[in-house]
Amino acid sequence: MRFKTFLVTTLLPVLLVCMYAKAYAQDGDTRPLSDLPRQFSATAFGQAGSMAGKSFGLTVYITGWTTDDQVKDDISVLKEKGPDGLVSAMDKTEDVGRIAPVGFVGNGFRFARYRPTADGGLHIVMVTNRRMSFGELYRNGRSTDYQFGIVVLDVDKNGKGTGKLAPVCKIQFNKKNELVIENYGQKPFRLANVYLQK
Repeated sequence: MRFKTFLVTTLLPVLLVCMYAKAYAQDGDTRPLSDLPRQFSATAFGQAGSMAGKSFGLTVYITGWTTDDQVKDDISVLKEKGPDGLVSAMDKTEDVGRIAPVGFVGNGFRFARYRPTADGGLHIVMVTNRRMSFGELYRNGRSTDYQFGIVVLDVDKNGKGTGKLAPVCKIQFNKKNELVIENYGQKPFRLANVYLQK
């Protein structure tokens, strides 16, 4: 089963909102929460399929924020050239962070934005063009149309909160010019026990 999500309250506002306000981490860290680099820890819980009920730890490193100009460029590329064009554009950019399950090197991501929240925290969205194995590319199955991975974190002013991890997604504009995310195969992982490490 495929799950579609219109990112009216998730990705699109972050793409379009400029980064003006500041949120501050507490517990001895007086830097703005948006200051970089930052490192968050979380526990991912599977919600469906073979991963239902299973969990693993992961770390999210953020080393850079995507600029407003780059956001506009990415939106234009996605509208004009589709997901394949955005993958090619991301291939030409540098990593702005990394997500790593405990015990693994993990994957870098190419897009990171935040939006300040009313409680003094941050809504953070990270996107990357995911790596595909030789076997996946050779089989050329339906999964190869799902070229992106997405992480969303919602943290309070202390850097604590929840989130979602959607490792295999399709991102595109539909015929109504709405930005749509479609997950491949199952619901995203639920991220709990998110907290700021440094």
